Amino acid sequence: MEGRKEPEVSRRRPLAAGVLTLVLLGAMLALVSASSGSTAKPQAAAQKPSAIISTGKGFGEVYAAKASTLKHTLFKAKLIPKEKIARNIALAGLGRADRKVNEALALKCWKNNGCDTGTKGKLTVAYIEQFGENVYRQMSKMEFILQALTYPQVGKIVYSSAHLDFNKAFADWKAAIAQGVDVIVTYPDFADAMIPVMKEATDAGIPVATYAWGYVTDPGKNYLTVVGEDTCVTGKTYAYVMNNRVKSGKIAFLGGFAGNPLSEGWQKCEGPALRSSIDVVAKEPTDWNPSKVQQVVAGILAKHPDIKGWSYEYGLGMAQGAYAAYRAAGKPFDTVLTLRTDDVGMGCLFNQLKNPKLEMYYTSSFNSHIRVALTAGMMKLKGAKIPPKIVFPIELQNQRVRDSCVKGYPQEASATSLIPLSLLKKMYP
Repeated sequence: MEGRKEPEVSRRRPLAAGVLTLVLLGAMLALVSASSGSTAKPQAAAQKPSAIISTGKGFGEVYAAKASTLKHTLFKAKLIPKEKIARNIALAGLGRADRKVNEALALKCWKNNGCDTGTKGKLTVAYIEQFGENVYRQMSKMEFILQALTYPQVGKIVYSSAHLDFNKAFADWKAAIAQGVDVIVTYPDFADAMIPVMKEATDAGIPVATYAWGYVTDPGKNYLTVVGEDTCVTGKTYAYVMNNRVKSGKIAFLGGFAGNPLSEGWQKCEGPALRSSIDVVAKEPTDWNPSKVQQVVAGILAKHPDIKGWSYEYGLGMAQGAYAAYRAAGKPFDTVLTLRTDDVGMGCLFNQLKNPKLEMYYTSSFNSHIRVALTAGMMKLKGAKIPPKIVFPIELQNQRVRDSCVKGYPQEASATSLIPLSLLKKMYP
């Protein structure tokens, strides 16, 4: 958090076998762990949350969501923003996931990269990607489309991906601004380099929201708001795991595209929170591409065959890339993983290996945060005051306690997505 020093994560308490939770409450970080030696799912249901969590309504929204919906996508219904206005926006955004929409139209819109909604609504909403060519972003695209379809005033949905071409990224923004779209949601792979066009849109009266903690300098000024978990908290949580499970030795950081705010956010905070006995021997970009993950991990293993842990965002990349590198090197997959996504494929690989020396801790993929970003933009059009940051607490799960290999889900998918399973299977048959 800018402007004040975060307290260090406590290292005195031994790591429990259950759930790790790091919740941001004002200026304080509290680490909560639930102890369990079984492989059963965590007993979050024992809390018996109310059927609906509601805080009121306003600006065309009902600030209410089913506790079951929140639990599905966030692990626990209570893991929503603490600040009042941010909490209202989160409830409004995630609550819309339970509204019925035309799934056939959503699938068509997803395949065609945009569509007319058929409502004759006057608003156009845009999801502008710098890079949209992986499963995570494609699932986010569907979450965005499904959310947009809950607004009858939205008559057109626009999507573009620049394929990581900086010039095309700028051109896509210029085109959207010239077209007069009403709301823009984005993940800024090029980080602060996107400020000129984000500010241009903002100055033109177009609310711009980022998700997945796509942090760009001066939210609330250069753009409307950033939505997601505080990635510095993620990094400190990763460090807590490594400090207690690895304790000493070599680990490596993997990231997405060089300079992207998600990877930089957790990496800059995990490093200083690690014990001095832990040595980060590599920080490598992977473009969130399993083939490149394999190549990068193979190179690190060749130099450091005794490496003990890996921190990364992309669970499926580890399943499809890192594991292949270990096999090619003739090494058992004996390592500690801290991951930001709950891709089903990684959880299923973990279960298949039955390796007691493999440890895996992960968060929700948070694709559904894009829904909150869109709702923030829609509320801004109605005159709402939107906070510059909409921060969700996080909870890190132990794969041995909460199984992410969820039956019936495509291997590529996140089971915490709010995309209906029937639709996910059509996206990834």
